[in-house]
Amino acid sequence: MLLFAASLLGSAHCIGMCGPYVAMCTAQFVPRGSTVAARFFLRLVFNLGRIATYGVIGLIVGAFGQIALAFAARVGLNGMVAIAAGAAAVLFGLSLMGWIRDPARLAAYAGVDRVLRAGRTRLTQASPMVAPLFLGMLQGWLPCALVYAAASRAAVAGSAGMGALTMLIFGLGTLPAVFALTVVPQTVLRRVKAQRLAGVLLTVLGLVLILRGLASFGLIPSTVMW
Repeated sequence: MLLFAASLLGSAHCIGMCGPYVAMCTAQFVPRGSTVAARFFLRLVFNLGRIATYGVIGLIVGAFGQIALAFAARVGLNGMVAIAAGAAAVLFGLSLMGWIRDPARLAAYAGVDRVLRAGRTRLTQASPMVAPLFLGMLQGWLPCALVYAAASRAAVAGSAGMGALTMLIFGLGTLPAVFALTVVPQTVLRRVKAQRLAGVLLTVLGLVLILRGLASFGLIPSTVMW
């Protein structure tokens, strides 16, 4: 619930980070003179592609997280995985609050965003039905603190399937803002100031994971909260 609320509020973060990309993609896959229904459908396909990527990310981190949890349990350090995931969520939550620089920029510096944008240009010749789906899938891989924070939670979901489900729930929370990016002028969307509250929720989520890890070591009592 915390993750969904954080994604719903924090998707305002997408306006600044992904706004230009979404605007370029929309201009590319929505032909001039399209009907309202056609424009809505193409934008929906774009967002479904993006959410599908989040599901894949959840599947991957959930699988690796399951292995890490099993190994940590065998050596008596099962709390370390929760603590590490919680620390990552806190880090990205603080970045959304503006207290520290966005750690996701490291991926951008490594050239990840340039590779993905190069892929966007290659889709200019794709069919009108395929382009929005794959452009949305590419957008889901763009470096983003909000996505990385959600992935840290998915990593301790317990399995690949639960990790995918966690990221799909996260993706649904981002749907309203990113869909609005293809319809509403960005000057209007930037007036929405929900990013800091999303950072607070992600920080709380991270702290809960850290407390869960500490409780597994017997350092603090276990409660229904963790």
